[in-house]
Amino acid sequence: MKTYADVLLHLPVDSTLRSFLNHHGLVLPDDFDWTDETGTTNRLIEAIQECPDPAVRDKIVAGLLVSTQLAHPRGKEAMFQVGTWKTNALLGLIACKSDEHRAFWLFVHHPDLFEQAAEIEYVDSHVHLAQQHDLGAKVPIRRDSDSMAAFCETIKEFYKAELGCGEVCVAHILDRSQGTQLVTVHAKDLAMLRLEFEGVVLTRRVGSPNIHMVLEYSEATGVARTIIRGGAKYHDMLAGAFTKHLLGAAVNAHRIKPPTLDLSALKLGFQVPQAIDDGFVALQVRSLTLMSPDTDTELKAEFTAMASSSHQCVTELVAKHFPQDNPLAHHWLVSAASISLYYAPPPGKQRSPVVTVEVTRRGRLNLHKFDEKLRAQLEGYLVQIGILTEKQTLSPHADITGNRNDLVDERSE
Repeated sequence: MKTYADVLLHLPVDSTLRSFLNHHGLVLPDDFDWTDETGTTNRLIEAIQECPDPAVRDKIVAGLLVSTQLAHPRGKEAMFQVGTWKTNALLGLIACKSDEHRAFWLFVHHPDLFEQAAEIEYVDSHVHLAQQHDLGAKVPIRRDSDSMAAFCETIKEFYKAELGCGEVCVAHILDRSQGTQLVTVHAKDLAMLRLEFEGVVLTRRVGSPNIHMVLEYSEATGVARTIIRGGAKYHDMLAGAFTKHLLGAAVNAHRIKPPTLDLSALKLGFQVPQAIDDGFVALQVRSLTLMSPDTDTELKAEFTAMASSSHQCVTELVAKHFPQDNPLAHHWLVSAASISLYYAPPPGKQRSPVVTVEVTRRGRLNLHKFDEKLRAQLEGYLVQIGILTEKQTLSPHADITGNRNDLVDERSE
């Protein structure tokens, strides 16, 4: 975990840092040398440590630490997304020297954009927990105050009935660069007594945690994905409230419920010519999890191709070792699979770099782990062999060559 001193050591001593410290009331000598050197940073750290006013010190430390939530590659992408909406912000981000510097600069000079970038980073970091909904409506989001109020009221009523909280609900709509809209909601959780220091006094403070929920929607495809704490009931509530009040469409529970993925195509291996064109030299279904046929779902079997298989698909190995009683030929259900795609070994190396895609029948995918370009390619391969469909993506530009922008994970069991 980074300390505020670590943050300072990664920031240049410039006008942004000086403005931040002055704003929070850190008293420094009139002749303080603001030279951008490590020695200057060390003197600033010492000044913060010796600050006689705990409130001033706490505000400075908290401000330095909060900026770290965007000081990484995914945060950088989010900052540049929101920066495109303000030219001066974009130019400022480009001029910064590092991700740490960008996050701190945005926090100081454009706090509203910082909060928007934090919401985007939250979605992109939790995409593996998202659940998909084909809402059946391809209409613009309603942004008027009455629609927003009705949307929030539905959420408040749900949490009041379920948990006895949620009497306050705040929602915002943010347009993302790839053409989707992000609806962020913060609801008030049950009050808690927390033992905290207020300055130098240890006291129990009454406060209510934040219930954070997010919905991302594509008008072009009518698809939404939700990220919310709780089970299917919570995801369906958020999608239903959004559809009814912000899209003005009838809530169709059948459409909101996400489809189950069909993995049966993997019984024949993973034949995707486009992957070879994209630079992979070998494709392998590395493992399969099978459930006994629908009439007897009492048995699960797992098969994995070992390293000695030389990239041979597990489907071929199962057929080889069970010539008379191959479960793949007896209608066993594929409930999960692992697919490995191999690049050619680098010069002078023997091991092939590998990309592994994991997918389950209930729609859990691990594609969130990869960068946007590779993620789009992998998603394209799954569309080509029939595991995913166009309706299971947020991007309206999906095609079998993997030319996509984003992925929606299905709900897990």
